Amino acid sequence: MRKLFQWSWVVGAFFIQTNVQAQGLGNAPYSAIGVGELMSPGYAPNNGMGDAGVSSANPLYINSLNPALLVTNRYTMFDVGIVGQYKGLRDAKQAQRDFGGNIGYLALSFPLAPKWSAGISLKPYSFINYQQNSYARIGTSIYEAQYVYAGKGGLNQISFTNSVQLFKSLSVGIDANYLFGNYDKSVTSQVRIGDSRDYLVSYDDRYNMKDLNFRGGVAWKQKLKKDHYLNFGATYKLSSDVTTQRNTTIEVQSSSNSPVTNPDTVTQTNLKATLPSTWRVGLSYEYLYRVLISADYERQNWSKYVGVGGTNEKMRNGQSYHFGIEYLPKYNSTKYWDLVFYRAGFTYNQSPLVIGTKPIDDMSVSLGVSLPVGRNFVNLINLSVVAGQRGSISSQAFRERYARFVIGFSLKDVWFQKFKVD
Repeated sequence: MRKLFQWSWVVGAFFIQTNVQAQGLGNAPYSAIGVGELMSPGYAPNNGMGDAGVSSANPLYINSLNPALLVTNRYTMFDVGIVGQYKGLRDAKQAQRDFGGNIGYLALSFPLAPKWSAGISLKPYSFINYQQNSYARIGTSIYEAQYVYAGKGGLNQISFTNSVQLFKSLSVGIDANYLFGNYDKSVTSQVRIGDSRDYLVSYDDRYNMKDLNFRGGVAWKQKLKKDHYLNFGATYKLSSDVTTQRNTTIEVQSSSNSPVTNPDTVTQTNLKATLPSTWRVGLSYEYLYRVLISADYERQNWSKYVGVGGTNEKMRNGQSYHFGIEYLPKYNSTKYWDLVFYRAGFTYNQSPLVIGTKPIDDMSVSLGVSLPVGRNFVNLINLSVVAGQRGSISSQAFRERYARFVIGFSLKDVWFQKFKVD
């Protein structure tokens, strides 16, 4: 237990430090819309299965897709994941390559009673990281102005989970999610004369956001025959109004970025943003400790989204389809490679983004493994890679091709166990 506790402190401190210094996964122009680019809700094992898994869980790692499945974990478990992404962006005129990384998740779960488990997790919810340059001639003069639109920051989420097994085949759970974070969006303009008069005027909005939200889940496990099961799962996340404080400042700088005037706070406004409800359902076939085949469908009602500016930002309802398979060769074997989990998956996501009249869709495939380590091989190193494409090249939008890598660790121990003395 001491070793697991030490791991929790070390990685927790690393998460806090990294989260302050490095938000997001590199340049993401689409993150300028809404509250930014949403992070995957799943951990490394589910990432390798196309983020499928709302209906089934494995007692050797935490499933974050459905709070009702946490009761499956009978060990005290500590899960941590790190994510990195290589991305190629291209529009009709130019191309760019980029790389970024961040902590993916940090989670702790523990059984409180034979049919009751609880947990706490911390993970990024979304990130904003973009910069766009544009130029325009000033009237009929020979001079032009440069405009730089930039954004950086992100939101994080702490979740408190309780899961209870009501009957032999039925479990329910609930997440209390606290959303918090901040981001900056700025517009900088400069008249390009070519002398000391090339002042920059920066208009900066800083948003501080916080919210308490709830998600409920249910899971049903139906036995077909010996070691064969059909599973059903569903979750529903409530819509919520996110409390937002906006601080607007204006600053004038010289062409060498030296301040000409002190930043002037123009307004400080209390606002709100409405995040929509989301629901997910899934089915899976399970051959116990051998094969798991999962399929999920998720619906996000982003047409109900209202940003801090009071508009919907032309978002549509989003929906996604997730398919995945997990295979374990032989759970009672003495050969190491028979104890490795192998995974593959596919995701098709109709995102809520619409650029002009062009909807932005995302399609990806994934592979993953879990390598057993430690005493009795009860701990796991989880590796997943997701390769995909979002958007397409047109006069309105651009294409992103990405490869995302996730490395996770599932560590286990026994807490709250009463030992009998003869």
